[in-house]
Amino acid sequence: MATLSETLTALYAIQQIDTRIQRAKRLQSTLDNGMEAAAQSAAARENAAAKRSIQHHVSGDLKDNELKLDTVEAKRKSYQQKLYQGSITNVKELANIEKEIEALGRQISDLDERILELMEQAEAAQAELTAADAEATTAEGHRTDTVAAFRARYEELGLELTDLTRLREAAAAGTEDKSLLKRYDDIRLKAGGVGIGRLDGNACGGCHMTLPSTLIKAVKESVQLQTCDNCGRLMLP
Repeated sequence: MATLSETLTALYAIQQIDTRIQRAKRLQSTLDNGMEAAAQSAAARENAAAKRSIQHHVSGDLKDNELKLDTVEAKRKSYQQKLYQGSITNVKELANIEKEIEALGRQISDLDERILELMEQAEAAQAELTAADAEATTAEGHRTDTVAAFRARYEELGLELTDLTRLREAAAAGTEDKSLLKRYDDIRLKAGGVGIGRLDGNACGGCHMTLPSTLIKAVKESVQLQTCDNCGRLMLP
């Protein structure tokens, strides 16, 4: 039958496994699963869609004005041809044609000015759209990479947990004093995952509080089971 010291040493070995299990679970819970990256990617896509809508609107407006300019210029040319062909001799009609040509000229001038403005707007809108599309592509790439890294690391930690759990089960099965094992487990659940405090000089290795000299002596002798007066953890020399 195992001595108390041997049993405590075996429990301490189990605690080392439990600590690694806790660490793996904690790492799993803190992994970046890509949710933030997904939100950023969605926002970037929405921004690109908004920029695309603006670019489409400006381009459409530019095309409409260019078509309108072509129509007005063709109309003015038609009037000019009538005027210079000399087929119209009526003074009043000639005057009306001249006024119409003048009005069309002003309209052309306004359209030219508007088209120049729209060309500048279209160029700026296209530049913003190109930048937004690039940002969206980058954001989506980051999301994809983050999710891939998350899945790979999560699976890796899962395999580690599976191995550690099996190791822990085997170590627990090999522990003769099942009542002490249960006591260790109960303490561990209440004490932040650490059920045994190895003696660290004059202090408990679990809570790091200084221990009475009589308790230190009793722990070192390992005759009877001792617990920390402060945290209640099992004491191991």
